[in-house]
Amino acid sequence: MNTFVMEKEKSAYSPTAPAVEQAAQLLFCLQKNKGNDMGLTAICKEIGIHKSKGYSILNALAKYDLITKDTASKTYSLGPALMPLAQKAKQKFDITAIARDHLQQLAEATRTSVLLGIICNDQVFITGKYDGNDKVSVTVNLYQSLHITHGSHGKAVFGYLTQEEQERLLCSGQVFFHGDPEDFDPERLKRELNFCRDKGYAVDQGKMSPGINAISTPIFDHNNEVAACVIILGTFQEDQFEGLGKMIAETGRVISRQLGARI
Repeated sequence: MNTFVMEKEKSAYSPTAPAVEQAAQLLFCLQKNKGNDMGLTAICKEIGIHKSKGYSILNALAKYDLITKDTASKTYSLGPALMPLAQKAKQKFDITAIARDHLQQLAEATRTSVLLGIICNDQVFITGKYDGNDKVSVTVNLYQSLHITHGSHGKAVFGYLTQEEQERLLCSGQVFFHGDPEDFDPERLKRELNFCRDKGYAVDQGKMSPGINAISTPIFDHNNEVAACVIILGTFQEDQFEGLGKMIAETGRVISRQLGARI
């Protein structure tokens, strides 16, 4: 097959939406304002947009109660609809605070590295790392992201997603349960998901990182939805999987109950 490469012309296309960026800037502007509510002129000057553009954005945000307008003073402030959004985001990050002591104890008891991953938009973001072995530590950066189907945590999480979410991920062709997408084995995944539902944890035996084994368990929120996961990483042997698995599964259950899950 003959192939060729063409040098692409630079495109003027931008993957961002200017109006959305300006709306975000406007909200942050109101959030940072420590004085009285702000008028249209002050807002537009602060974020560098024309008054007609600012007026249109403010009206759109007001429609959804993301900002409010004082008709008497003609000033604007953040609106009540932001409160449930902030609460939803806060619940996600509260997991880190609730889990901290439990995961440090788990790391010390297992003499491994323990990670906390928060699920967001098909990614798992590492928001906590706890080392229980001062001689061996796995290098993982905080806030590093991994695909939601990656290795042991992928198996621990996937079985508790909705059927629609599962089908969407599988149809994407980009799943990393067993390493590269071309190594994906559907029948093997079924067995692993059944094992996780029965035992409360899933394993990866050096497939994702040669020489490093991993065990993961899901964490559920107050809606009984999977919201995070705990991951044990180390050079432990296969005959330790069951003992470590029971410990991480119990830790996951304790954290989930403190988040309001009914499990």
